[in-house]
Amino acid sequence: MAQEESVDSASRVQYLTPSISELRHLLWTNRRPAGPVNQVWPDLYLGDETTARDKATLSQLGITHVVNAAAGPRRINTGPQFYADVPVEYRGVEAADHPSFDLRPFFHPTAEFIQTALAQKGKCFWASQAGKVLVHCAMGVSRSATLVLAFLMICENLTLVEAINAVRQHRHICPNEGFLDQLRNLDTTLATQRHSEFAVESMMSGATKNRKKINAYAEVKANPNSDYVTPGAFDLEKIFWRGSGAAYTHVNEVWPNVFIGDEKTALERDNLEKMGVTHILNAAEGKWNNVATGPKYYSDMNVEYYGVEAEDVPTFNLGEFFHPAAQFIDQALSSPQNKLLVHCVMGRSRSATLFLAYLMIHKDMTVVEAIEHVKERRCILPNRGFLKQLRQLDIQLQQQKHGSQNNGNGEVTEEDKQ
Repeated sequence: MAQEESVDSASRVQYLTPSISELRHLLWTNRRPAGPVNQVWPDLYLGDETTARDKATLSQLGITHVVNAAAGPRRINTGPQFYADVPVEYRGVEAADHPSFDLRPFFHPTAEFIQTALAQKGKCFWASQAGKVLVHCAMGVSRSATLVLAFLMICENLTLVEAINAVRQHRHICPNEGFLDQLRNLDTTLATQRHSEFAVESMMSGATKNRKKINAYAEVKANPNSDYVTPGAFDLEKIFWRGSGAAYTHVNEVWPNVFIGDEKTALERDNLEKMGVTHILNAAEGKWNNVATGPKYYSDMNVEYYGVEAEDVPTFNLGEFFHPAAQFIDQALSSPQNKLLVHCVMGRSRSATLFLAYLMIHKDMTVVEAIEHVKERRCILPNRGFLKQLRQLDIQLQQQKHGSQNNGNGEVTEEDKQ
């Protein structure tokens, strides 16, 4: 969606997060009425409890995913069992609409859930349509609105002001003061990241301005003597849209003795022991926005742990972990009795990307072969930035394999991290 308030990269560097009072003024000026449900972004709906309980309305809207931002026995106690008779994937966030409640730990996991749902083309679930998401709480103005704003900031690269303006065009929202302050903190963090990226880009521009710009969406033939062509990033995305693919479950075996799974799988130690897991690669290590396990969590188990602190955002450089993570996987599989779990929050983007890189590095697969292999065994969807980084790895490996120089196209450019 085009945003009239969008600014260029240089202006974004100068952007300052507004104060609470300025945000309140923005939210309360020229308010639009808040009905039971409104589409506030393509295929993303913001609504209230009535909408969440009306399965006929959900079916009419084509909702495939529901985020309940007011989950819990004393709040809106729907849960996956409430939607057991309809094709809806559910995620609950047990949040209180109180300024003291810390909603920040849910920002990134919920954003990842929404992003994955919107990007899917039905191949992982039941329909031929793209995913449609309802995010709701009791009134659809505070808790759920805060999570939607965080998604737009994290995954759509909007500032807090741009995100508020995008949503308020379609629905009145009013996050409580505590949530606004948490969004301000997120806005400041993301603005700092943009500033750092812009500084690096500016530093590098002098050295690269006379070099031909590499198009991340164009095909690249790394070796003139080979028939293989590395696809562009968008063509890689199309691979996930075609074919039947695998249905989504919490965990799948994608290679002999290798499982890709989600947070639930990683947290269930009894089940891990039943599976015979001996090694764990957590691709979402960290306290605030990831799966906070670590080696101590598995200290009473015979498990070797490896953690990668990665964010599931297109600008995150996961490429620097490709070879170390691949080495850990390769060492784990060196003994036939070992079993490995690779996981993140949903088991679709970060964890899948690292295992795809392993197949390319150690099993001599192209990026296309690796994707085709894994997607038939698990519903995966790396974000666009990660796909660009896998594409660059593919070019590098093809050049190494065939001894091709090909004008330096094996470099990981700043463009491919965006």
